[in-house]
Amino acid sequence: MKKRVKIPTNPAQLVTLAKRVRDKHTVDGAASTLNVLNWQEANPIIDEAILLQENTERLKRELMESYQKRDHKLESVARFLRNSRDVLTGVNDKEMKTLGQWGYEVLDAHTFKTTQPAENGASQRQLTV
Repeated sequence: MKKRVKIPTNPAQLVTLAKRVRDKHTVDGAASTLNVLNWQEANPIIDEAILLQENTERLKRELMESYQKRDHKLESVARFLRNSRDVLTGVNDKEMKTLGQWGYEVLDAHTFKTTQPAENGASQRQLTV
């Protein structure tokens, strides 16, 4: 029975495998079975792939941190906007549509209708104009 050797498709795993193969080739030196390959061409490509993978992982961490910081700030923004809405609805309780001048979307409670149930059995609500 023929054995199969898996080549990873995950970028991080692929880069890790490339480093391991190169390290083994380097340790074996002149006795390396892989001396038949063009390592002068492969080494710079592997090095660049390693740097790009490290950069990608760093940027991914920074992106996650940025999302966390943004989400934390948005909690305060949403709270402020709810307070603003509450003040404006108190002042304009007779004419709520004036909140539209402030950028709020004002929905009339009578404009919603229930439509056909969704595939999961829950009914959907749709705004009619």
